[in-house]
Amino acid sequence: MNLIEAIIAVPDHRHPRGIRHPLWLILTIILLGSCTGYWGYKPLVNFTKNPRATLIKLFNLPPDIRFPSDSTFRNIIHSLDFEVIAVLFNVWSQQTLPINPL
Repeated sequence: MNLIEAIIAVPDHRHPRGIRHPLWLILTIILLGSCTGYWGYKPLVNFTKNPRATLIKLFNLPPDIRFPSDSTFRNIIHSLDFEVIAVLFNVWSQQTLPINPL
């Protein structure tokens, strides 16, 4: 399982009528942005602007995609069950990055 597959396994509890962006994409942007110093809702929006072409190519997104807004990042971050994400991340990391005892 790769990291995106692990992120796709995070349950999406949003009402289908209001979904504009897949949850895996929002969570991946949050993860990548946070790892590169983009902390906060508005900095995450800036993160999608700086490497826009790279994100589009990397995730095979349509070239005219509108990335999530700061309020979308805020809503997702506030509504997430981080325990679920932590468990999925730990399972992925243990499968991908085995730790060898010394």
